[in-house]
Amino acid sequence: MVTPAGPRDAGALRPLDALLSETDDVLRRGAPAGARVWSTGFPALDTVLTGGLRSGELVLLGGPAGHGKTTIGMQFARNVVAAGASALVFSYEHESHTLLERLISMEAAEGDPGEVAGVVDVRRALETADHGDSLDAVLGALPGGSRALAALVGYRDRLQIHESSGATTTLEQIRAAVERVTETTGQAPFVLLDYIQKLPVDRPGEDERITAAAEGLKDLALAARVPVVAISAADKDALAAGHRMRTHDLRGSSALAFEADVVLIVNDKVDVVSREHLVYNLGNIDRFRGWSVVSIEKNRHGKAHVELEFAKDFEHGRFHTEGQQVTERLIDDRVFVS
Repeated sequence: MVTPAGPRDAGALRPLDALLSETDDVLRRGAPAGARVWSTGFPALDTVLTGGLRSGELVLLGGPAGHGKTTIGMQFARNVVAAGASALVFSYEHESHTLLERLISMEAAEGDPGEVAGVVDVRRALETADHGDSLDAVLGALPGGSRALAALVGYRDRLQIHESSGATTTLEQIRAAVERVTETTGQAPFVLLDYIQKLPVDRPGEDERITAAAEGLKDLALAARVPVVAISAADKDALAAGHRMRTHDLRGSSALAFEADVVLIVNDKVDVVSREHLVYNLGNIDRFRGWSVVSIEKNRHGKAHVELEFAKDFEHGRFHTEGQQVTERLIDDRVFVS
């Protein structure tokens, strides 16, 4: 278990000699002296992010509606707790049982290439269970269900889901929840917020509200020494078919782009591959539909403007974690070669 660092005092002077002595002391105790890093569980993405998501970072996760933003965000959280750390999810979009169904199916599919229960199977089983049936009995009747339940039980104390409200779940409540989880689990949590435009902030206009929300989440990431992954909605004008979504297409994009340390944009591959890959090989259309492209558009601690692709497994509420760099030309982009 990692003991969390003390709260960051934003007003404290840090003489260089004191900082050097503190760093030397930390290293002599066998602890890492730099930022703490949370692996996303996606090796190709972790490589680009030089290890994963860092304490103090605000990570923006955008993309068109229905293209897997919540899916990959929840998968980050699942991978964090499966590795022994803690995570806190603020969901303004989904109630907790919906996310539980995804987690059950995700765990059922982990490491098993065979037929296992999908999200729809799990939902149907829970909704039609006989009166008095236990969760163990209901899931035990599903392929992979018992294994999934055992996995969830293994990290049940380290994954917290907060059913958030756009009217009442403020930055102050989020800060307090992060502090409680840190005290309870003994380690600062990975934080996922779905989504930033729902965060209630008392400002007169939408741009001002989003600016204040982004600034507040960045301050939280620094003060609590945690990564905050904030899912973002897109402007309506960016939702047209065949459009490649970029950072500037997000609602309140100027403030978000400035405050964020990392920006990840998820697009369906079939929507963002250049036309020549589809016109001259019609079979590519069906093949590309099974993949999503994750563009690293900003990365303060590593390489940016990198496009990675991951195969979808939305039936089980997840992506396949083994990804690769895109080799095809994308819309408004250069050719990537392997």
